[in-house]
Amino acid sequence: MRPKNCEISEYSTYFKIVILILGFFLSSCSTTRYITQTKRSVIEQLLLTKSIDKAVAKIDGFEIQGSKVYIEIVSLAPAEENYLRKAVSLWFLQNKAVVVETKDKADYIASILVKSVGTDKIDTNYLGIPSLPVPFVGILTPEVEILASKHQKGYTEMQITLCYASTGEFIYKTKPLIGKTHFSTYKIFLIPIRQDDIF
Repeated sequence: MRPKNCEISEYSTYFKIVILILGFFLSSCSTTRYITQTKRSVIEQLLLTKSIDKAVAKIDGFEIQGSKVYIEIVSLAPAEENYLRKAVSLWFLQNKAVVVETKDKADYIASILVKSVGTDKIDTNYLGIPSLPVPFVGILTPEVEILASKHQKGYTEMQITLCYASTGEFIYKTKPLIGKTHFSTYKIFLIPIRQDDIF
């Protein structure tokens, strides 16, 4: 009669072999696609740029036709300043102003105070099966989302102050200019649903 420990050991070995065979066949049916990625995803870039565009579109109250304007920006997000500068410059150009590169050539200085520009993300899994370890193999099963939501939001808030370049005298200050964007995905009983305002 064989010891019980030997039988348990054999069953354990058989189980490992079965798992390895299944893993081989499942992996052989998969496709790996290698994609280079930018530092920011397309969705994040659009959330940012379109929230800036929406904030800039709310600029009003400037009488600057034919005037030379120098633009300066103060923010806590230097990575976004280039796009923001170009978006505001375009608005002034479309409103018949001339954008100059130095203060000494300007009639007015437009100071842009950026209070916020960025994105937020909130993921919520209401119902699903978490990722679990497979015994003896050391791999994890994929997470299954049955009821879940993922929300990404873009937000820009800024104010623009216009002063005389020669004296620094205050002329006008805009109200807070706010731009909001969103990209949301939902899974309802494994069916994906998307809502956004950036595409």
